[in-house]
Amino acid sequence: MIITRKSDYAVRICRVLQDGKIHNVSEICERENVPRAFAYKILREMEMDDMVKSERGNKGGYYLNVSLDDVTLYDVICSMEDDVAMLHCMRDECERNTEEHPCRIHMEIERIQKIMEKELQSRKISEILND
Repeated sequence: MIITRKSDYAVRICRVLQDGKIHNVSEICERENVPRAFAYKILREMEMDDMVKSERGNKGGYYLNVSLDDVTLYDVICSMEDDVAMLHCMRDECERNTEEHPCRIHMEIERIQKIMEKELQSRKISEILND
């Protein structure tokens, strides 16, 4: 699992939207230095996952559809990334990691991934933003 810019921007978008108000894309981009085209794509994906909602019109924009008290970094990253595995063989059957011949590298990466996932799940976005 690599935390990409896409995930980073999604968390920053949450930071703007945490006040519960409607914010337009220009404001979001300016406040968090998110490229406009990227912001639209991320917001569309967040909307598909019901994390945000949009309002059309002159005073339209985006607002949170979830409480950041219920959302972790892990949730945001999983929403943005197609694959959260640190290593390709973590998601598929690995020919080099069998029950008869366990791969020590695979086992170590899997151990690290579990620790990282646990840490990303351990705190809510609201806790991080309000520290």
